Amino acid sequence: MQQIPVGPSSSSSTVSQFSTVPQFVVIHDQMQQSWKHPVVHYVFEDEHFPFNVPKERCVLVNLNDDGESVADCHSLSHNFQVTNCKISLTPQMTASGQGKESSTTTGLMLTIEGMSSNKSSKIRGNKFGIREEFEQSSSIFGLDELVCDYKKRNDLLRQLLSKTT
Repeated sequence: MQQIPVGPSSSSSTVSQFSTVPQFVVIHDQMQQSWKHPVVHYVFEDEHFPFNVPKERCVLVNLNDDGESVADCHSLSHNFQVTNCKISLTPQMTASGQGKESSTTTGLMLTIEGMSSNKSSKIRGNKFGIREEFEQSSSIFGLDELVCDYKKRNDLLRQLLSKTT
């Protein structure tokens, strides 16, 4: 996924405001339970938006004036929808083994949470058109797992629907 955070700036302050723009971006796909570090392209307010950006892998993030909070976030992909977007401090690891805190400054990290379309190999139709996912979970032993998955998916759908309204 390619991220394009759009933040306010003028041509003279682009360099000075770049320090407050998140330096790290991570995407959490809640359906696949995976984390990705995407290619990031920053477009500031006074710059033209590039037209050659592939829209099937593009998430637009609009930052507030302070550059440290998210105004809104939208996916242009029909295969991925954003459920949450937040900016936090990057986790720091200390090099000293004595447990002392490091005096280095922390950067900002943009975390985008969302749902991708399910491309799992489990969901294939057989010659009768019945999906194998339901055949495997029809036994009583898989019922607890099926109910748990159902609740997780409903929670994700509620998050997605509350974001769009």
